Amino acid sequence: MGHSTAGGRGVDVVIDPLGDALTAAALRCLAPCGRLVVVGFAAGEIPQIRSNYLLVKNVGVLGLNWADHRDREPARVAAAQAAIFALFLEGRLRPRIHRRLPLAAAAEALGLVARGGLPGRVLLEG
Repeated sequence: MGHSTAGGRGVDVVIDPLGDALTAAALRCLAPCGRLVVVGFAAGEIPQIRSNYLLVKNVGVLGLNWADHRDREPARVAAAQAAIFALFLEGRLRPRIHRRLPLAAAAEALGLVARGGLPGRVLLEG
């Protein structure tokens, strides 16, 4: 999440599923008038966001509860998920995979995720 990926000016949007200290890093990566979208706290602690930083950089923080949208607007969520999967299949989204395990090793995968601190996703293949 560095500025170098956006030509030094920062990024317009960060989707943050991790929380913890990583939220502060996500805020630092934002360009002026950027937006941070908080979707979870998989890394552990729920971060505290200082409002002075939002004012100084003129950035915004939004929360996104996907389950709420899924329940209220299922067709819209299905269309969004289809678009996301299409981007993945086109190679335009490349999630960082930390470890690939067979489906039979699901308990091991859950243990890895529960301990936290992974530099990427754990992928179950079956």
